[in-house]
Amino acid sequence: MVKFKLFLALLYFLSGNLIKAQLEGGLLGILKPEGVQISLPGLLGLSGKKKSTVAPTTATTTTTTTTTTTTTPVPLPTGASVTPKPNKKPTDPTTCGFTPTFVNGKRSCHGKLIFQENFGKLVDTKWLTENRFAGDPDYEFTIYQGNVENLYVNKNRLHIRPTLTEDKYGIGFVTGEQELNFGDTCTGRPATEDCVQTPRAWQIIPPTISSLISTKGRFSFVYGIVEIKARLPKGDWIYPQLYLKPKSEYYGPGYESGLIKVAYTNGNVDMSKNLTGGVVLSPSNSGRSYGIKNVASPTHWNRDFHVYRIEWTADSITLKVDDEIYGVVEPPEGGFGSVTDLEHDPDVLEKWKKGSKLAPFDKEMYLVLGVGVGGQLFPDYEGGTKPWENVDPKGPLHFYRAQDVWRKSWGDNSDLVVDYVKIWAL
Repeated sequence: MVKFKLFLALLYFLSGNLIKAQLEGGLLGILKPEGVQISLPGLLGLSGKKKSTVAPTTATTTTTTTTTTTTTPVPLPTGASVTPKPNKKPTDPTTCGFTPTFVNGKRSCHGKLIFQENFGKLVDTKWLTENRFAGDPDYEFTIYQGNVENLYVNKNRLHIRPTLTEDKYGIGFVTGEQELNFGDTCTGRPATEDCVQTPRAWQIIPPTISSLISTKGRFSFVYGIVEIKARLPKGDWIYPQLYLKPKSEYYGPGYESGLIKVAYTNGNVDMSKNLTGGVVLSPSNSGRSYGIKNVASPTHWNRDFHVYRIEWTADSITLKVDDEIYGVVEPPEGGFGSVTDLEHDPDVLEKWKKGSKLAPFDKEMYLVLGVGVGGQLFPDYEGGTKPWENVDPKGPLHFYRAQDVWRKSWGDNSDLVVDYVKIWAL
């Protein structure tokens, strides 16, 4: 019996857990009575005794304790190798690349195309169509609506065209007594002159209707490259609205938070050889001109399509047309808040000084496409044909009464035609 136990012990040490499992499932399963717990060490009379340790060799190392046995794997033969298992989640080699550009509050990626419009159709999730009266800060002589005659897409191009208010509402409507109320469809401030107006005395309903669309509430960004291919409108006192406007008006309403003009030219024949772009800092003459650059042409800028581009960085705004730089807007050493003749409240300038070097142009802005008529964008000058003065509250009435003159200049090319818009992160 002793020899039998020694034989089993030898098998146990040589075979490890495999023999143990087989014996417990086989031989011990036969020897032990039902319901009785028997372990192999106990059967061999080794329970509670200190176990010997087999000296390690170059092939294996086995350590035995009272309850467990650990065996190291046998080394591979010389020259053998093991193919590693493939990584289930391979590392993506592409990297985003740092950019100062933020889109809708989130940082973008270097060089990424963050907005594109080829005008297959106008989508509400991308564009807001304004339905309101024009007002502060330019007080255009127009109503913004989405009428099919004012706003449409044809052959993958956006068209925005001004028309006469009385062509839609009837002769005498502009100076009559009927209220025009946009109600719940108004995109301006409810219950204000943005949404409801009634003619009285010399105050009239705006004599023209146009369209204005924007990415307000859909898409906004800070710092980037904007490119617009467009043909600008022709006609007296008509002008394109290719703007970037502030999303939050962080520094205040109107021009207190600034405006960036991508491209602008007056539709009048004697003015349309001059193209301008840049920033507007206040409604005053100096605020409208301080950050504006211009380029003259021997031909009219609104005759053909051109590619207008701005490069908006944290330090400057560069203006291009057809890949040619015609101006760079840079703030003075103390920032735009140090410009003293903008006719702003001192508190506004102090807010700018607390911002970045480029403040107020350091916050997210959204894109605007439209056509305006009249208002405060045409400077007063003696000897010209302008039928109103900017400081005259009767300006819209004088403009309306002169329509037999300026209306003759409006025609088939009085629409803004936009081929595409692209915006990239820096």
